[in-house]
Amino acid sequence: MAYVEAQRRARIDLAGRSEPAEAAPSAPAREDANARANRIAAANLGVGNKPAMGADPRRGGGIFEIKRLGYDYAEFAFFGWNKEMRRNTAQIIEVRKGSNSDIRIAVVRRMIDIVRDHEQGDFTWESHRLGRVVTMSARQRDTAGLEAFLMREFFEEGRPAARR
Repeated sequence: MAYVEAQRRARIDLAGRSEPAEAAPSAPAREDANARANRIAAANLGVGNKPAMGADPRRGGGIFEIKRLGYDYAEFAFFGWNKEMRRNTAQIIEVRKGSNSDIRIAVVRRMIDIVRDHEQGDFTWESHRLGRVVTMSARQRDTAGLEAFLMREFFEEGRPAARR
């Protein structure tokens, strides 16, 4: 932030709308190329950032977005906690119809697998269709209800698949 503020002041100084740079509070020293590269790499990796979703990063949370939907093939994006990388990532998930009755149920079942990787009991779902947050169950005994809810959430008649 100090660097951004120094740059802003330098632009103001060049435009002649402020006091000269000597009167400005001490600006941080210029970073060398190596320090700049390290700072950019750390920012790109999210080093020092707290996880974007959920209070406990080991617990899940995420967004699903259907990208492609064909007769026997689909792709959806999942942005959420990646256990292997130990941070939030965007992932493209490919789904084949396989032995499922249609591709939509195959997509929903793959989404449920991802949810269950993170949650085994109750979890919250921000429903754009309902316009509120609902509590759902990832328990095996509640599979039918969860499948039905997600089918309505993503594939309700008369509305395109939207970001969730």
